[in-house]
Amino acid sequence: MEKFPWWNEKQKKLADEVEDFADEYMPKVTVITRKKRFPWDIMKEVAKRGWFGVLIPEKYGGLGKEYGVTACCILAEELSRLGPIGLTFSDTMFGGTHQLVHFGTEEQKEKWLPKIAKGEILTGVCVTEPYVGSDAANIETVARKEGDEWVINGKKRFITNAGISEFYLVYAKTSDNPEDRRKYQHLSAFIVEKDRPGFSIERITDLSGWEGVFNGYLDFNEVRVPEENLLGKAGYGWLIMMSGFNLERTVVAAGCLGQMKESLRYAVFHTNRRVQFGTRTADIPENQFKIADIIWRYRLSRLIVYYAAYLLDQGYQPLLDATTAKLFATESLMKISMDAIQCMGGDGWTKFYPVEEVFRSAKVMEIVAGTNEIMRLILYRQGTKLLSRDIRPPLRRMDEQLKFPVPYFKIQPPIVKEPITQEDVLKVLAENYVVNPGLYMTKEDMKTILSITDDELDKMLLELEEKKLVNLFRGRRGEILMARATYDGLKEAYPLEHYKWFPDWVSPEDLR
Repeated sequence: MEKFPWWNEKQKKLADEVEDFADEYMPKVTVITRKKRFPWDIMKEVAKRGWFGVLIPEKYGGLGKEYGVTACCILAEELSRLGPIGLTFSDTMFGGTHQLVHFGTEEQKEKWLPKIAKGEILTGVCVTEPYVGSDAANIETVARKEGDEWVINGKKRFITNAGISEFYLVYAKTSDNPEDRRKYQHLSAFIVEKDRPGFSIERITDLSGWEGVFNGYLDFNEVRVPEENLLGKAGYGWLIMMSGFNLERTVVAAGCLGQMKESLRYAVFHTNRRVQFGTRTADIPENQFKIADIIWRYRLSRLIVYYAAYLLDQGYQPLLDATTAKLFATESLMKISMDAIQCMGGDGWTKFYPVEEVFRSAKVMEIVAGTNEIMRLILYRQGTKLLSRDIRPPLRRMDEQLKFPVPYFKIQPPIVKEPITQEDVLKVLAENYVVNPGLYMTKEDMKTILSITDDELDKMLLELEEKKLVNLFRGRRGEILMARATYDGLKEAYPLEHYKWFPDWVSPEDLR
């Protein structure tokens, strides 16, 4: 495994150890998963090495802060080469371990974290339901308070580690109060042990990929858990859920890396040994281009994954970086597996080689930990906010000599004039037509030019609208957001000559 220069010595040593481990146990995992069995003996070997303690403080038997999320990603990358081992490990990391470390009481940490660190127990996170997927705020599983107990009723599905976890981190609705719902304080998180009366495994799902992975449906029928099994406080469920997503998405992305490497390994191996038309298929330019694409996607994926992991280790919550890592790595894995199969031809689509299983499993990586459509929504909605300073628009002004729009980032103070008139507002909108034809102006845009309050501006815009000199764009509540001059408004602001402009190469004689 290639090591990044910012990794510490313990992380670099771990990278060598887990790569050797994956190389050593891959033959055995291949045989076991081919028989549709889970490699429990190999999972025990992972546990013996203490790797389940990678996110857990030394106080509770973990490896400590020198390992952190970076080491968790190193493990996820290499263990993902061992099929169900990697997925089961990763789900325990972001499906209970992280939440206990950051939100658990001292009693909860002392009870569970040492067992997780030793690999004695696995955990699973329960968000998705039969009728609720990406819309996690509308979870239908409910928990009601009765004395010093909570009673849980509902169902969860697509739960990784279903049936093999010692406990499940279950999110349930605990309030119907509209105000709680508005503030996202209507959900709570509970630790539910597998032996609680009323809890049962409803179904284990037969998946298209993820060979050997336990994934299924859970049923909660009047499941009683004590108050001490509430994680955080009542109403903290959404906060706890959101806090884990940056880790989950980064670790999920890391799990794609090992599969990318296997795809690259077999694409190069096969094309260097397959001869067609008297030449190796590796010498065919189309295959070279595909392998080149695999390489750059793999390397870029590793960079963004381990950068997001580094930020998490530094105490940041890198929403954009973790989201980008999940989106780019999962879509790259899908493309890489397809290109590797294409390079290998018919052989790539057979079960004789592992690339076809990578291809089948790659699809679900675009769905888990938030669909990639949700990732794009996050990047649009949050990215435009978090990057607002970097992407702030310039004030565009027409250069008097060139008669061409010029951007200004150091904006001059707005015009102070008493009083600001409707004519002033209309001329500002007309100038916007000159430099940004086809675009509305926001009220904020106008206020960078005119010293005017929102109320004064709204009043003038409404009066201009009534005169049919401006068109207004309103928000959902009817509030004015943007404005533009109508054709009549443009005529009212300036004569036609003000708007005319022709490039130098146009001669007046050409225009007839």
